[in-house]
Amino acid sequence: MFRYVFRDKSDILQLYNAINQTNYTNAEELVVTTMEDVIYIGMKNDLSFLIANELNLYEHQSTMNQNMPLRGLLYFAKMYEGYVESQKKNRFQKERIPLPYPRYIVFYNGEENLPQKMEMRLSESFEERDEEPAVECIARFININYGQNDEILKACKRLQDYSYFVSCVRKYLVNCHKQDVAIKCAIDECIQKGVLEDVLLKHRAEVEDMFLTTFDKKMYEEALRLDAISAGRREGLEKGRTMQLQEQIQKKLQKGCSIQEIADALEEELEVIEKIIKEL
Repeated sequence: MFRYVFRDKSDILQLYNAINQTNYTNAEELVVTTMEDVIYIGMKNDLSFLIANELNLYEHQSTMNQNMPLRGLLYFAKMYEGYVESQKKNRFQKERIPLPYPRYIVFYNGEENLPQKMEMRLSESFEERDEEPAVECIARFININYGQNDEILKACKRLQDYSYFVSCVRKYLVNCHKQDVAIKCAIDECIQKGVLEDVLLKHRAEVEDMFLTTFDKKMYEEALRLDAISAGRREGLEKGRTMQLQEQIQKKLQKGCSIQEIADALEEELEVIEKIIKEL
């Protein structure tokens, strides 16, 4: 949805001005370099572009991800590779190749209670060393939940509208049992208030589908998580049962019981007892 809202260069430029407190007016100065599915299948870096000799990477996250600096490093490496090729430079040449300055912003609007602004560094993931690391990547998080970072939101109406729309969807989700009804109500309210009106009027069906797809994906991931927990519990119970049998078998072996006698006493298959004894 974030990518859908910020498709036009004029909106991207407004977002850039709000973040950097600049006042660029010519959207054609932007050179959009957005890449899709660069690193992870199903995961995209949302916006990347060149302006004023800077290479900007903008991403949107609704969940906290500790690996954003790593993702940024891999994205930037790919983008710089493309930049060098586009400038018809040779990375093996002796002269230094001038590179645009990198900026990495992560817009966060999840439901975790996070600060208005924070930083994550790639170096935090390295094993501790005394010397300075050879590489670094800094992801600067900006909380764009409605009511957070008002100065930035007010400076970019598009971002403010997006933030309000997401909060509106969440509001109706609390009061509606059906997700599709909640999304429809949120869209109706935003259209009435002139919030993202151009997007919601022209592309209502696409927006509804995007949100419903997102909810379906979250439900699927939650089901996988619960299955993993259940499997872990089963594995733990089986391991505990095996350890209990091992203790009981050892005691009976010390008393001189035969394998058949042990199997009969513990009401277990002979093959199970034999396998456990081999592993003792």
